[in-house]
Amino acid sequence: MGAEAGYVALGIIIGWLTVTTITGIIATIKRHKVLMAVDTWFVAGRALGLLVVWLSLGANIYSAYTFLGLPGAAASEGIRVFAVNLYGMVGYLIGLLIIPFLWSKAKERGWLTVADAFEDLYDSKVVGAFAAVTGALWSIPYIQLQIQGAGYILEEASYGTVDPLTASIVAFVLIAVFTVIGGLLSVALINVLQGAIMLIAVWLVGVLAPLVAFGGLGNVFKVLEHYAASKPPESAFSLTLKPDDFAWMATLLVAAPLAFWLWPNRVQNVFAARDVKTAKRSAVLVGIYQVSQIPAILVGLTGLALFFKGVISIPLYKKPYSDHAFMVTTKALLPPWVVGLVGAGALAASISTAAAILHVSGALFARNMYQRLLKPRASGRELLLAARAFTAILALASLVFALLAPGVLVYLLLVGYAGIVQFFPALVLGVYGKGLVTKHGALAGMAGGMLTVAYIQVILRRSPLGVYEGFWGLLTNIALLLIVSLVTGRRSRRLNSSVLKNNAKAL
Repeated sequence: MGAEAGYVALGIIIGWLTVTTITGIIATIKRHKVLMAVDTWFVAGRALGLLVVWLSLGANIYSAYTFLGLPGAAASEGIRVFAVNLYGMVGYLIGLLIIPFLWSKAKERGWLTVADAFEDLYDSKVVGAFAAVTGALWSIPYIQLQIQGAGYILEEASYGTVDPLTASIVAFVLIAVFTVIGGLLSVALINVLQGAIMLIAVWLVGVLAPLVAFGGLGNVFKVLEHYAASKPPESAFSLTLKPDDFAWMATLLVAAPLAFWLWPNRVQNVFAARDVKTAKRSAVLVGIYQVSQIPAILVGLTGLALFFKGVISIPLYKKPYSDHAFMVTTKALLPPWVVGLVGAGALAASISTAAAILHVSGALFARNMYQRLLKPRASGRELLLAARAFTAILALASLVFALLAPGVLVYLLLVGYAGIVQFFPALVLGVYGKGLVTKHGALAGMAGGMLTVAYIQVILRRSPLGVYEGFWGLLTNIALLLIVSLVTGRRSRRLNSSVLKNNAKAL
């Protein structure tokens, strides 16, 4: 039964991936000459309409952490998971303010990447290059998340016929293929298909799982109340917030939403919209995907209830197993063809997100590091080669981390957020506080904030006072940004005053 069911599920997944791959290849062949233009490869010629931008944004924002990470966090931690869902909702409110500005400025000033914005605002190629490289490096946990997630999906959908190592390597190859097919134009067109099947899959299982397993959500929570009262000592699951949750949740809700629209791949999709109205409407519509996180969470809770009842033997409350909750629950309740459909949607989410991140990371390096600092006279073809080479390096690094240092999917994402949010103070103050922040202050702030996050993650391995590490980074960031700007600003004014006096004497 296992092998036959695995063939059915994998057959559906492979069929779907074949259709989407062929779609991307055809789009690339038809537009080969157009894709060689740098602005088309980077931002699709700013020509994407509402449907394409909406589904593309949905596909590259909502990924393995939606299908696997959130259900896993729900099964292992319980109510705490809703903080992760809530920060995205706050992020959309911020998006209504920041997206029109980003698109308009990008059109007016010719920005093709988020690093272009920093270079322009601070009139410094070094600041732009710093934003490009660090933006790509902080995306590695996000890419790792997708490789791990895609591997879990293939492993579970095969019903035991594919081992974890093989699944991870196959996932990596699939992501690499989708990335090199073409620029943002091809990735966006593929994501239209991926974004559509993702919505279908998550709602299908989210609605069916509680009904099939327990007859409704009310019965799921009754079972979970019994589980919470008699859970194993090592289980962190709770249906109520614990005292140490409040500091983490409060600081997460302050910091993470500020980074929501600063991820390089999301900014790129905004830049690619046909006009500012399309960008705004797409951002509003993508909120449908945010709501879709709720049925994903309910699947994880249903899976834990099934474990408590003995229907599922895998201890989903343990973190090595919790990220498998969505697929394990689907397999326990629904036939193999549904598992294949869900696997196709989940794998589509992982691949499309990873491909978008890798594509944009390559664009950042090629334009803002290679062209601006290393080889200013590089041709368009050289830029594309540099972008793809850097993309390959990032992808391989992410694979190594996925194999040697796997992490819990939701927390891999939050590590990335903690780094990316360090762009926010320099960007906002660079726009609205003209002259307040110097390029040295911006660099010091961003670097200090990122180093603080890295120190907490790598050395301490636990954030002081339970506060979200991205919040500690922001505090360091803002302090350094203001202090260094004050010092270097005064020095600059003194130099300018000295130059003016010397010129006056000469006259």
